[in-house]
Amino acid sequence: MLGQVGWLLALLLLAGPAVAAAGAGPKPAPSIAVDSLRRLLTLPQTDYDRVLLLCQVSDQLWTQNTDSAAVYARRALALAQRIHFRSGEGEALNRLGAALRESNLARALEVFQQSLRIAETIHDRALMAQNLRSIGIIYVYLRDQRQGLAYYFRALEIGQQLHDEHREVIELSNIGLAYDLFGQLDSSRIFQERAYALAHRLHTPTNYILYGLGNVARKQGHIAQARIFYRESIVESKKVHHLRSLNFAYVGLATLYQTIGRTDSSIYYARLGCEAAQKNGFLRGVLNASTLLTQDFKRRDFPDSALKYQSLMLVMKDTLFGQEKVMRLQSLNYREQQRAQAAAASQAALRSRYRTYALLAGVVGLLALALLLGRHARQQERAREALEQSLSELKTAQEQLVQREKMAFLGELTAGIAHELQNPLNFVKNFAEVSTDLVDEITGDPRDPSRSTGLEAEILAGLKQNLQKISQHGQRATSIIKGMLEHSRTGTGHRVLTNVNTLVEDSLRLAYQGLQAKEKGFTAQLTTSYAPGLPHVSVVPLDMGRVLINLLTNAFHAVQQRQRQGTDPAYVPEVTVSTHSGPGRVEIRIRDNGTGMSDKVKAKIFQPFYTTKPVGEGTGLGLSLSHDIVTTGHGGTLTVESEEGQGTEFIISLPV
Repeated sequence: MLGQVGWLLALLLLAGPAVAAAGAGPKPAPSIAVDSLRRLLTLPQTDYDRVLLLCQVSDQLWTQNTDSAAVYARRALALAQRIHFRSGEGEALNRLGAALRESNLARALEVFQQSLRIAETIHDRALMAQNLRSIGIIYVYLRDQRQGLAYYFRALEIGQQLHDEHREVIELSNIGLAYDLFGQLDSSRIFQERAYALAHRLHTPTNYILYGLGNVARKQGHIAQARIFYRESIVESKKVHHLRSLNFAYVGLATLYQTIGRTDSSIYYARLGCEAAQKNGFLRGVLNASTLLTQDFKRRDFPDSALKYQSLMLVMKDTLFGQEKVMRLQSLNYREQQRAQAAAASQAALRSRYRTYALLAGVVGLLALALLLGRHARQQERAREALEQSLSELKTAQEQLVQREKMAFLGELTAGIAHELQNPLNFVKNFAEVSTDLVDEITGDPRDPSRSTGLEAEILAGLKQNLQKISQHGQRATSIIKGMLEHSRTGTGHRVLTNVNTLVEDSLRLAYQGLQAKEKGFTAQLTTSYAPGLPHVSVVPLDMGRVLINLLTNAFHAVQQRQRQGTDPAYVPEVTVSTHSGPGRVEIRIRDNGTGMSDKVKAKIFQPFYTTKPVGEGTGLGLSLSHDIVTTGHGGTLTVESEEGQGTEFIISLPV
């Protein structure tokens, strides 16, 4: 089915990375490979070739940005389903599962199982092995050693039967990493060394293998040897532009330095690992790096930095191990059980038909059929018992995981709030003590000739100033508590079809009137452009209204700040709001001509507790909460475009 670009596609299929836990061969720089594949997509070709090209683009982007990889996987899946290309559908589902594995574990498992069923139907053994490996990775994430290793070894067996040594490298490395995770270091070292020897002979990348060998050496106390393995893994990961394995190596090296008490080096490499994981969208990598950074900064007694990374760690834990996702996994396994029961019912109906045929065929046929049905019944019983045992073990593990995470969240959240509230409450305490002394001073003997009227006025002025400070810092503590409560909301509102233009107009009015009520005399030019005939969008109106009001309030603050600077006498504050309709999406744009942001500020603007407002005016949770509502709660995107000194534009994109 390869068209006129088939020969070049075949070369890229050999060079591109597999969706797995180790490199499968020499890789071109991802940006170069992606550009080449995108140019191929613009050429005339068959739809079958286009599906495979889209899968290859997803492969290349997976090592750099999982969100972009998911976009191309979905395009490949839609095209394959439209042209009834079963093999391409299975490949696209596998890529989509790999892209979703960090943000939606239950959905990823469901997609991998669907791809595996297609591979079994069309007898594609290579795709079967790839899905077995992918499902094994999920069970290893869930700390299910028996299930995870069972899938890994099945994938290894198929690779050996296909005489695919590149695939064997991947499976051996995965098995070694799994044994390392479960504390079986000798087994881990044996499989990693086998993978390394085979990869060295095939001249394929060893970045993941070197990381695994470094882990074993570190845990066995061979510090110098572990450092060498981690550094070699970092060099090779950079060479093949693999951000995920780069995160592993950085975090491993940071853990090593933390173990030997070199906290500064641990912080340095953990930060590098966190940056690599954030750029890739690798949430588990962000969790591991932020956990190390939280521990290191607590040891160094840097509470602000510790709180920053602790908050990031909590967000990652909630995304990866939240109660809702565990319940979805339980629901998924229940559906699989229902499917098995339906298959068993179908088998029972078939057995009934067999019995009818046996009666018509005579005694001999009846005896033969009875033997066959007996064997089938025993097989079904063994399968049912194995499934029940597996489900029972998984349920027990999930309940234990939920309980541990709940207790961990409670302790970490309590510590975080205590650290954040400590400063304003200390200010309140200190100013209250000073005010008490001033009151004692002014209520002394009024006949004291040494006391003057001017001194009393000065004491009263100081007392008034102290009371203002107490009120200011009390308000600061209140805003912190309010922000933390809003950030902890689980989004239980119901979605309804909503007129976006009306929602935007109401939010603009509320935000503008709210600021005018607090800032007397403030005015700004409001420019609106609403697309006519905009389709209604399914949203939670209260949550989306909070997002719009937050963004609009920020825009008004930005133009007010630039107006106060007074550098341009002709400057007129202006906020522009517009809506647009695109293919399958609705866009809301909020632009101001305020102070703008630098590239450094833009990179951090959606991080929890990061704010550009003066102390006491912001908690740093508004934009983080807004980003979470739009992306996680509504499946959309929230992006920012800004130029320092020129203004800022926030863009909300929602699926229709």
